[in-house]
Amino acid sequence: MLPTSDLERMFDSLSGDRDGSRHEDALAAIDDAAALGEYLKSERRKLIDRILSYVSGPVSGAPAGGLQMSREFSDLTDAVVHRMFVIACRRASTDHATVPLAIVATGGYGRRELAAFSDIDITFVPQRDGHPTLDRVIREMFSLVMDVCIARCGLEVGYAYRLMEDCAQLDHQTICGLLDARLIGGSNRLFIQFEDAFWTGFNPTDFIFAKLREREMSLAKWGLTPRVVEPHLKEGPGGLRDLQTAVWLTQARWQFAAARVRGPRSLDALIREADVPPADAANLAMAKEKLFQVRNALHAIAGAERDQLVVTRQEEVARLLGFRSEADRQMESPCGAPPVERFMAELYPALARIRRVSDQVMRKIGNSRLILGIGLDCKNRRIVPANDSLESDDPTWMLWMCELAQKYGIEYGGAVERSAVGLIALNPVISEPVAAAQLFITILSRMTNLYETLQKMADLGILGWFLPEFSVLLDLIPYDPSHDHTVGQHTILIVKYLEALTTSTREEDAEMRRILEDLAHPEQLMLAVLLHDSGKAVPGTPHSETGEVIAASVCKRLGLSAEASANVCFLVANHLLMAETSRLRDLNLDETLREFTDRVGDIERLNMLYLLTYADTRAVGEGVWTQVKGRFLRELWQRATAVLSDEEPLAYDDAAIARARRRLRKDLSVENLPEADVAEHIQSMPPHYLLSQDLKQIGLHIGFVRRVRDGQPVVDFHGERDATYTELTVCALDDPRPGLLAKIAGVLAAADVNVHGAQVATRATSEDRIALDTLLVDFRGRQLSPGKRREVASNLTSVLTGAQSVEALLTRRRASPGHSRTGAEMGDMAPRVSIRRDVSETLTLVEIAASDSIGTFYRFCDAISRLGWDIHSARVSTWRNEARAGFYVTGCCALSDEDIARALKCAVAAT
Repeated sequence: MLPTSDLERMFDSLSGDRDGSRHEDALAAIDDAAALGEYLKSERRKLIDRILSYVSGPVSGAPAGGLQMSREFSDLTDAVVHRMFVIACRRASTDHATVPLAIVATGGYGRRELAAFSDIDITFVPQRDGHPTLDRVIREMFSLVMDVCIARCGLEVGYAYRLMEDCAQLDHQTICGLLDARLIGGSNRLFIQFEDAFWTGFNPTDFIFAKLREREMSLAKWGLTPRVVEPHLKEGPGGLRDLQTAVWLTQARWQFAAARVRGPRSLDALIREADVPPADAANLAMAKEKLFQVRNALHAIAGAERDQLVVTRQEEVARLLGFRSEADRQMESPCGAPPVERFMAELYPALARIRRVSDQVMRKIGNSRLILGIGLDCKNRRIVPANDSLESDDPTWMLWMCELAQKYGIEYGGAVERSAVGLIALNPVISEPVAAAQLFITILSRMTNLYETLQKMADLGILGWFLPEFSVLLDLIPYDPSHDHTVGQHTILIVKYLEALTTSTREEDAEMRRILEDLAHPEQLMLAVLLHDSGKAVPGTPHSETGEVIAASVCKRLGLSAEASANVCFLVANHLLMAETSRLRDLNLDETLREFTDRVGDIERLNMLYLLTYADTRAVGEGVWTQVKGRFLRELWQRATAVLSDEEPLAYDDAAIARARRRLRKDLSVENLPEADVAEHIQSMPPHYLLSQDLKQIGLHIGFVRRVRDGQPVVDFHGERDATYTELTVCALDDPRPGLLAKIAGVLAAADVNVHGAQVATRATSEDRIALDTLLVDFRGRQLSPGKRREVASNLTSVLTGAQSVEALLTRRRASPGHSRTGAEMGDMAPRVSIRRDVSETLTLVEIAASDSIGTFYRFCDAISRLGWDIHSARVSTWRNEARAGFYVTGCCALSDEDIARALKCAVAAT
């Protein structure tokens, strides 16, 4: 038994002595749940009434002691639970004095620190599993606890069933509770054995870093100062969790000396082991008493577990704790502060004291020398050799070091860095490749500190040593002007952008963050990231094809399963698929979705490909990722997800389209639109329009059509508040000859406006043909300003009504000072053209690539129009100095691919 210090005696006087014996006689005569529940409810009521009984004013007495009341709640619960145990054993026909079972209180209940409505945590520890008598006792206990505590008294009770062999696999939350374990009933010998097994399997370093991280995350939510209007008495700064964490860490750090620390001895342990000055510890004891008084009062007033001291409760709590009423205060001191102010002015320093001292303990223990194993220690949160030199026959220690640094968020000391660099220079052979591979996969599977870990592994040479396929990439020039970094550094930056999703609070990242968190095997995605550009080290073949072969070899060497290997190889082989499809394909075409989903196959691969595509684009260079690219990518993911999950068919038959038309007519009937106009619009528009537009947009378009028939084209702009692009809709009579989109593109080029995509819809009736063209545009990477919108609208109206020509606008632009030259004026490279006829039954996909400039899209559109071909949709994607566009056209199907390419190159060159 540890000696009791003066501080402990002082603290004991504040806490009160344990007094569960007074309940024994009353409980001895109780043998049923109803009477036991009534007793617990009645005795709890008495304790709560004691808390509520202190009335403010000039009366004798004092508020109920904080820790004293908590221990009385705990002692009452002990007595009732012990009686349940006796009853359960009697029902199971066994003797409670000899049954090989321990009933253990854990957490706050184990510390005897129950507030009025705290959770009650109980653990059952049997000698062995599957014993019929023990099972019967535990079932009876469970039934009694449910009936008495939960059903009759409305308390929250947590249960656990622990075997001796469980102690080696406990999570740190469970470990916290068991650090405060206390025997309530059953076998004392079994409890001692269980504690011994617990401490034998206890990893102090792992626990310390886990609790420090947990507290750091909690304080990130609640803040670092307790001086807030509504302090949280449990989780907030200066709350119970601060003090508990300091004590837990002290027990963990000096486990053999502190394992027996319970209750008041915890403060003595802080003095002895954590170097807390006795004066600070004494003040801490007083602050803890104040905290428990306030918490008990708050629970009693609320009639439930409430730990945030909200403004509406502060006056009531102040009154319960003896802060006198306004009338009494004025009798004694007319110039004094109101009671609630004086109460909070006493509470804040107590909370601040707990925060300060606890933080000092946490920092001291976090920076102390902690054993990591494998010849490594941690000191001042840096990995250092356990001895003067670091010598090992197995170089796998370098992977262990990286895994530990990642897991605990610690840094590398200079000595271990030098040892690793020197060892790498010798190109050591791994003696246990299976263990090394498992370590590497563990690193990749953990989405915390992964970027920093891989970056450090690359800088020290560890990553290239373990993964030679990556070593050649680190310093490889990409030969692509769009990239800002070497191939290897670009690869590591992909990990950075993926990891950033896990902590992002941006609304636009929420979807991807959820997908990343839900991945069953993130290590497959991360390995694919490391290998996706590995084929670039082998010139002469498409790097995605070569990379797939390399990935297969790496997966085999790492011992991945056939399924995991197939997923990694798929991602490497198809890492450009989603980007090209979303940026250059018409996602309204069934054929586009069918081709894409057939390649992807399942939702898990789709999700990994979506994340890889996003981060790969972000990591190319500054400004390459745009909101428009994000919109196209998200749209493809959403539609492909619907198809792969069978929520949406790949193609809609005539009956489905007819149903959609009927539904739209019904839904639009409430929009105060002429019924005849609604019916005509719905009947004349193509299926993809009906299935992709929302009701509000369709209603606007019907109004646009009416205005066009009155003789005026419509130019409409729409932009979300935080968007960097504008959605431009142009509604006008369709030209008898192809070229409307070219005119729109020419006006935008004259205004220096960038085009990212265009969707063309034409409604044909017996009366007329009206075009509805929607384009996504921006001006210098931002939404169009009001002034720019007026300029574009005015010029579009004048061009579409024939008041002026596109050529005149472009001529004035060239003559203006400081205008940006078109690609043709810059002497750009000859355009590259490719043709696909398998993307649609009626449309031909023409892809054009050329140097990027403001006028590039116009040049493409104008060239196609002058050839007499109709454009039905278009997408444009820019990568630094190159623009790639995909046009879905009609009018050229009779020509060969060679004739289409030749004609188009000549037409573009002539623009």
